[in-house]
Amino acid sequence: MDEMGQFPTKVLDGLREALELGRIMVGRVEHERVPMPARFQLIGATNPCACGGGAPGACECDEGSRKRYIGRLSGPLLDRFDLRVAVARPEVEQLFGGEPGESTAQILPRVVVARRMALDRGGVLNTALDEHGLNEFAPLTKAAGDMLYRELERGRLTARGLHRVRRVSRTLADLAGESGEIDEKHVITALGMRSRIGLSAVGQAA
Repeated sequence: MDEMGQFPTKVLDGLREALELGRIMVGRVEHERVPMPARFQLIGATNPCACGGGAPGACECDEGSRKRYIGRLSGPLLDRFDLRVAVARPEVEQLFGGEPGESTAQILPRVVVARRMALDRGGVLNTALDEHGLNEFAPLTKAAGDMLYRELERGRLTARGLHRVRRVSRTLADLAGESGEIDEKHVITALGMRSRIGLSAVGQAA
């Protein structure tokens, strides 16, 4: 979904059940509700405001407009994303042929190995691990557990977000070829890929 901030809030929030449970309930008059499979991977992108920011520091939107625009992305919807990554405006040098990153072909072998590790370990991919599966197959070191405890205690992480961070941390460890306990460095990386999105963040981005 490109330009998610352009979609009506009702449409966006209609995705919450499918993102959380992998199914939706379809009902008809005089008929009971029937569950329908709806498991998919959602990739979304949005500008911080309706004008797109223009040149650096040249946002034409007032605070109320920015708040209404980004406010369409509700907290419960954003909480259902495993990754929320802020993408900075590219530097001029990058637009004129800067150092390229790794290609998909280079990354693919590591992804294949990590998926196989997950399936061999728990019979499912990491994204399908529930709380019990996480406790069994994604144990945390004490330092990693203490870090997540502090994030929860300070209100920077929800219960739903906790499970998602743990799944991402497990995957990061698998990509690094580490099948044991999840340590602090993988939790730090997973938390870093869960950017806050809100009016203050919009102001900084604009």
